[in-house]
Amino acid sequence: MITIRLRDLEKILLYCREELPIEACGILAGKIKNSEGVAIKEVLKVYNCKNELNLPTEYKIGAEEQFKIFSELEGSNLRLLGFYHSHVSQPYLYSRPSSVDEERANYIGYSYLIITLKPDKVSSWILENKGIFKEEEIETIK
Repeated sequence: MITIRLRDLEKILLYCREELPIEACGILAGKIKNSEGVAIKEVLKVYNCKNELNLPTEYKIGAEEQFKIFSELEGSNLRLLGFYHSHVSQPYLYSRPSSVDEERANYIGYSYLIITLKPDKVSSWILENKGIFKEEEIETIK
């Protein structure tokens, strides 16, 4: 399960709208808590990133930007939880990982939030193995 504050989710949705017509992307950081043997990812910081590809069908966070964020996380009490990106080319069909996502995702065990905008929908997926995602529950908190 992943939890995210409503204000952070609204920040992501706003950024996704601002980046239209290209896919927006970013990094999720926070803490992992255990509740009755279940790991719960708590998003505490959202990093909006530049889509280096500038395309409506795929995204790439630049190595320099990613390194800077990862370095910041190393010096904090937060850890990498995952990533987010929007699907804009056929949003009503794409609230799940695309074939491009399945091919390129590399962070096994991490969350991948996918945002569609017409209508607004957010889903979260854990990369279980290369090319294999499993949907995870999202809880929005105030």
